[in-house]
This record gives sequence, C-alpha cells and structure tokens, in this order.
Amino acid sequence: MHYSSSTNTFYPDELQEAYRVAGSWPEDAVAVTDEEWQVYSIGQPPAGHRRSGDENGHPVWVPEDPVPLEELAMAKRAEVEADLEAELAKGMPCTMPNGKDDVVQILTADRQNLLGLAIEARDLQAAGVTDATQEFRAMSNIQYPMKPAEMIALTDSALGHYRALLNKSWTLKNAIDAALATEDRNAIEAITW
Repeated sequence: MHYSSSTNTFYPDELQEAYRVAGSWPEDAVAVTDEEWQVYSIGQPPAGHRRSGDENGHPVWVPEDPVPLEELAMAKRAEVEADLEAELAKGMPCTMPNGKDDVVQILTADRQNLLGLAIEARDLQAAGVTDATQEFRAMSNIQYPMKPAEMIALTDSALGHYRALLNKSWTLKNAIDAALATEDRNAIEAITW
C-alpha cells in the first residue's frame, strides 16, 4: 500500500501500474505498512483531528484547522436563535385561575392573540366591567374563562416571560460579539443557552 500526502489518499500496490499508465500516480507516494493503512485509512481520527501527511510523507493525525472566528460567532448566534425558538415553542407554564396547570403559548401569532385579549380586558376594566368573562385557550386546547383582571395578569406574565427569553438571547449575542471583538475563541465556544 502507498500513501500520498499531496492527495491525502491511499493507493493499492496492485493498481500502481494502472495509475502510472493513466498518468495519475502521485510523485510523492510512499510505501506504508499495513498498520499505517489500518490506523489511518480504516480507523477513525481522534476527536478534533484529521488525516494529513508528516514531513516524510507518511499519514498522521493532525489537529483540524479551527473554524474562523467570524464563522464560529455566526454559528453561535444561529445556535442562540434556535435555542430561543425552542424556548418560545415550549410556552410558559402557568397555573390557571381554576388551579389547573397548563401552558400559555408565546410564539408570534400567540403573542398577537395575547395582546388582543389584554386590550379587550383593559377596555372592559376601563368601562367598569369587572365581572365579564373572556375565554383563553391554552396549549392543552382547554378553554379557561377569565375575568378581565385575571386575563390582564395572565397576558402580562406571558409577555414578561417572552421578554425575559428575548433579553437572554440578546445578552448571549452581546457576549458573542464581545468575545469576537477580543478574538477569544474559548469564550465564544463556551456560550450556551
């Protein structure tokens, strides 16, 4: 078996003549042992390593080239966005006025509905109507009747939960930007939700 560091490929000895006739036998091909072939062709590299050639043209494991900091920062920002979306999709756990535990949905359309319910509840309160009943449908698809004050408390809490998640994502993205500005790879890699 032969190995070429310029192509980073192994070449079977029995095909050497065919490669030469085709003009594709690499000039830097060196004979390697069966053990080298087994380790570097069949074996898996250690974490964070890849196969390359050493100064004598033999295969070795070398550390992978690090991802450029800009790319790493961009990937971390995307990770934070995905984590934010996952948290928003979970909704906000809440105990409803009847004592039942449920979840208030807080995705984009849900927040619009919450705002509409809050405006309606505030309008009712402003009109002096405090015993009216509004219906709120939770993630369980159960409808909960609520008085205007209960609806306002629920919507304020859900929107506050949304803002807290959004603020967390902004804080993490600011930390990514700060670490990028100081070229601190370890700090960028350490940022998690």
